[in-house]
Amino acid sequence: MQGLQRISQSPAEEKNLRVKHNNLSSGQSSSDHGQSRDEDESTFPSPEEIMSSSMPRKFTDEMREFLSACLCLHSYNLFKNSYIWFGILWGIPIPLVTISLVMTFTDQGHLVPAITSIFQSPLQCFFLAHPLLFGALFGILGTIRQEKDTQIQKLVEELRELSIKDPLTGLANRRHFILSFEEEAARTVRQNLPLSIIFLDLDFFKKINDTHGHQMGDTVLREVSRYMLQQCRPYDMAARWGGEEFVILLPADDEIKAAACAERIRCGIAAGFSEKIPFPVTISAGVARYKAGDSLERLTERADQALYRAKQTGRNRVILWDIADHLLPRTHETDCRNRYR
Repeated sequence: MQGLQRISQSPAEEKNLRVKHNNLSSGQSSSDHGQSRDEDESTFPSPEEIMSSSMPRKFTDEMREFLSACLCLHSYNLFKNSYIWFGILWGIPIPLVTISLVMTFTDQGHLVPAITSIFQSPLQCFFLAHPLLFGALFGILGTIRQEKDTQIQKLVEELRELSIKDPLTGLANRRHFILSFEEEAARTVRQNLPLSIIFLDLDFFKKINDTHGHQMGDTVLREVSRYMLQQCRPYDMAARWGGEEFVILLPADDEIKAAACAERIRCGIAAGFSEKIPFPVTISAGVARYKAGDSLERLTERADQALYRAKQTGRNRVILWDIADHLLPRTHETDCRNRYR
């Protein structure tokens, strides 16, 4: 019903449509109705306007592209443009047929006199030059094809980046993180290596948006993401989980090393890490280690519980989920002042 109400029209609109329909069917027209009908018709371009506006522009673009390829040296490079050889092979039968016809109809049994007589005729010379002409034409088309392939490849790379990265922060998105986790989990089990995860959340982020505006909130997200990437190793996976929540996957690290990494990020952000942010920003983090047979949901649940514990105990701290004795998460605290002095 809601969807139907959205597309339903008011009684006044139905009346106007009914009047227009009656006028069009009966041929009657008032000045108002005629004017509205003319306005409606003027909004739709005629086929002639479409042809005159779109076709010449498209043809002009194609001619500009062709002339650009003609001026490109790659179009005539025999060693880098294989299309030239296809054109030469395509045009070779034409001079062969021309020579054979001249030898047949002029009673010249030798090849050299036949070729000499061919050069005396501009039209027959044109037939002999077909391999070169075809080679140049195919070379130009090859350059255009290569340019198109480069553009398509660039678009594919851009689409791939859009599909795996968060558009605001530049970090990996949640979907790409899930796929990467499956690969890292399989490698962890196969090589018997540790694997840990860090859940991070900006403290009082809603207050930042309400006080400083959403643009400043976006700046905070971007700067925090940039700083996180600087603190991560090349093979770590940092992603935006959602909103102001971030997640970092640390291959070959146990929970102690992962907690140290989270603490390093926390202390750096608390100490002031960007000139673009004129106010203090803090984060809370929860750390958990992967166990054999864990799904991503179970692992993130433990890290999320540790993060929730960090929020409950005052924020701006790192809580490590103790998987040894299955007790409550314990706090991983260090003296940031001594560490970053």
